[in-house]
Amino acid sequence: MRDVIKRNPTAVVIAVAMHLVLIAIMLVGVDWLKSPERKRPGADVVQARVIDPERVQAEVRKLQQAEEAKQREADAEAQRLERLKAEQAAEQRRLDDLQKQRVAEERRHKEAETRRIAEERRHKEAETRRIAEEKKRRESEARKVAEEKQRQEAEARKAAEEKKREEAEARKVAEEKQRKAAEAKRAAEEKKRKAAEAKRAAEERARQARAAREAEMRAALEAEEDAREVDRYRGLIRQYIERNWVRPAGIGEGLSCTLSVRLAPGGAVLDASVVRGSGNGAFDRSARAAVYKADPLPVPSGGLFESFRGIEIIFAPDR
Repeated sequence: MRDVIKRNPTAVVIAVAMHLVLIAIMLVGVDWLKSPERKRPGADVVQARVIDPERVQAEVRKLQQAEEAKQREADAEAQRLERLKAEQAAEQRRLDDLQKQRVAEERRHKEAETRRIAEERRHKEAETRRIAEEKKRRESEARKVAEEKQRQEAEARKAAEEKKREEAEARKVAEEKQRKAAEAKRAAEEKKRKAAEAKRAAEERARQARAAREAEMRAALEAEEDAREVDRYRGLIRQYIERNWVRPAGIGEGLSCTLSVRLAPGGAVLDASVVRGSGNGAFDRSARAAVYKADPLPVPSGGLFESFRGIEIIFAPDR
């Protein structure tokens, strides 16, 4: 409404003025078509003037014409107001339509904006997905490249290890060959050495056997000689004791006893005792006294003396 007033201020002013005139006419207007009232009896008498009917008729016509003109003007104003009202309604409808169009346009704009935002969001999401897929693709390609690199490096390591293994195997075969050759050489040398050792061992065994036989012969000879020497010294000791024995009076012949004598190097008598008596005490005592009297007794020197540190002698002077 304000927009209509702003666009047509003159028409609005005229319309308002006409409405005010019509309202004034309706409030104070005179019904020119109504007949004049007659005075009731007893009322104040007014002195009237004679009026020309034609003049009155002319005046009436003039008034009627004026009224008709006013009516026409009123009808015209009413029509104008109707037109204005129609124009205002049309304007209002136009404004309403414009408002509806604006609202619809705003709604369409909002919907378009919503679609644009949704489309932009979808675009961003699609772009995000594309970037993520691109990143994923690049990462996959990077992994593939890394895996291919690792595979190539693994193959290179495997080839190097295989080459190293083959070289090691070749060295091992060569070393095994050398080892077998060395072992064969050592075996031959060992066989030769063992043969030589066997020969030397046989020779040594033969030598040791000869030496053992010779040692046994020497030992037997020495033992025989030592035995003869021991027997000789034992005989000498008995002779020395018997030469120093004094027969007690009243002792018969044929008595004997066994004496145990301990000697020091050089033949000194350390101790003498009767270990098996004759049954005659005087005879046993005389035998023991003869041992001390014969001191020192004849004994061998060196290692043979060990047999004479402690000896037993059968004392039988009558045999």
